[in-house]
Formats: sequence, C-alpha cells, structure tokens
Amino acid sequence: MKITGRLIKWFTGLSEIQQGYFILIILLVIGIILRWKYIIDNIIKGFGYFSS
Repeated sequence: MKITGRLIKWFTGLSEIQQGYFILIILLVIGIILRWKYIIDNIIKGFGYFSS
C-alpha cells in the first residue's frame, strides 16, 4: 500500500496537462504491445518493398 499511496500522491501532484500526457503515453505503450506482431509484420513488408 505504501508504494500505491506514493504513486497516487505523485500523480495527483502533477499538473492536469502532465497527467493527460502520462495517461496517453501509457495507453499508447499498451496499444503497441497488444499490436506488436501486426506492426512488425508491416514494417518487414515495407522494407521488402524497397529491397525488390
């Protein structure tokens, strides 16, 4: 509980803009992790296009 309490205190101490950026970054990282195979496959296809 101590770590959670400190994390909540730190988060609420941020400005509203910083809180919004922090939430967006977390959501983007989660989205990238969930779609990692799709992203990598399309990157490989893109480089395959230039090498042909």
